[in-house]
Amino acid sequence: MTANWKKWLAATGVAMMAGTSWASAAEGDHEKELVVYASHPSEMVDYFTQEFGKKYGINVTTVKAGTGELLNRIKAEKDRPGADVLWGGFADTGASAPDLFAPYASPELAAIEPAMIDSKGYNTPFAASLMVLMANREQVKPEDAPKKWTDLTDPKWKGKVVHADPSKSSSSLAALNTWLMIYGRGDEAWKLVEDMTANMNIVLKSSLVFQQVGRGEYPLGVTYEEAAFNYVLADSADIIYPEDGTLAQPEGMFIVKDSPNPKAAKLFADYLLSEEAQKQLVEHFPGRRPTRKGVANHPQMKPLSEIKIIDYDSDWASAERADILAKMQKIIVKTQ
Repeated sequence: MTANWKKWLAATGVAMMAGTSWASAAEGDHEKELVVYASHPSEMVDYFTQEFGKKYGINVTTVKAGTGELLNRIKAEKDRPGADVLWGGFADTGASAPDLFAPYASPELAAIEPAMIDSKGYNTPFAASLMVLMANREQVKPEDAPKKWTDLTDPKWKGKVVHADPSKSSSSLAALNTWLMIYGRGDEAWKLVEDMTANMNIVLKSSLVFQQVGRGEYPLGVTYEEAAFNYVLADSADIIYPEDGTLAQPEGMFIVKDSPNPKAAKLFADYLLSEEAQKQLVEHFPGRRPTRKGVANHPQMKPLSEIKIIDYDSDWASAERADILAKMQKIIVKTQ
């Protein structure tokens, strides 16, 4: 590790985990190192990077932070990349920064649901995610719960909804994009976003949302399905799928352009899409929706056929990312 990297880690508070797992697997035509920058939940990142390392005899190092922080890191390292993979964000994250990432068409894509495949070719669609409302079961009775996103503008929810800053959290940005797409993307849509945000407490990490709702610090939170589903299994929370719609988008895994270990990076992409890894996803991380054909969701998950799914415009989300974030920061400053 270079001195500059150590200084950056100390300055930003980014967590790093390095693990070496040398398997008895046959030597392959790939590098023996892989560096993964990750913003997905730590437990899932650790599980799959360790399983991958053992399977292929690759030493995997992970650097963990928010998607926005890691994108900035990759941009700063553009002339001399330090990462091989960004594992975080959603499908549009890679397309929003084509100068930072390399397209990759894994042979495993042939077994992936067509709707999950990135038309731009950047994303490895290992799991699908929905944005939902999470309600603390003791504090929100079903008859009182919001039914639509716009219900969050009701004065009764003032100060009772927690949401993460979209500039720090890719899932929060996905929620913001969802609202804008549902309500027209114009001034009226932004006014609804402002009214909702005025009732919210904006936090800096997406993990704080489901943790605080789960502990009863807030009755409601805007979060991603898998995080809320764990509390459903623990009988402490309910998931609300808004009647006005939500997204069902593949989560992000991207290969960094000119990365130091490109063959290992592609192998990691292939592994995440494999039947083995997709079944492990459901077994060990209930609430994540696999993207591979023939791999079933957790039996307690609500079928997509019973949820209103919007036509999510990834091209627009990629192209307008900077402008959307800038407008939202002005709203946060105004309302918080």
